[in-house]
Amino acid sequence: MTTPIQRIVRGAGVAGLFVVFAGLAGCSSAGSGSEKLPKVTGRLLKGGLPLKPPDMSKLPPGDPGLQVIFYRIGDAKAGEEYRAAVNAEDATFGIGVPPGRYRIAVIMAPIGSNDLFKGKYGPENSKIERDITGKEDIVIDLDKPTG
Repeated sequence: MTTPIQRIVRGAGVAGLFVVFAGLAGCSSAGSGSEKLPKVTGRLLKGGLPLKPPDMSKLPPGDPGLQVIFYRIGDAKAGEEYRAAVNAEDATFGIGVPPGRYRIAVIMAPIGSNDLFKGKYGPENSKIERDITGKEDIVIDLDKPTG
């Protein structure tokens, strides 16, 4: 008699095996006390309109040309960095971060290139700070960074 897992592996080969292990990895952490991170979504605006990214056709594959980075501030975990997944086409982002206060950096440039904002919203200069307590939707208007 074969188990459902064996049938999946036989039927789908290596891909099935990957799905099984990925599923098992997710199950094994469920009761381990690992922290469930609040899902934060957001939108970037400039002058009340969605931020327009640089010409997407000139970017390397997989590089959105826009980075949103959360830096933990104000507690023992200060300095921890979390990078958001960014959709540059509509200037939205999503990220899972532990509850706390964050400085949010916004960099408009291909990864490793010069920021078109010249560091105004970079890690050292950004005035964008938000408290994350749970599932949140953040609207960041770069013309009003303090909210």
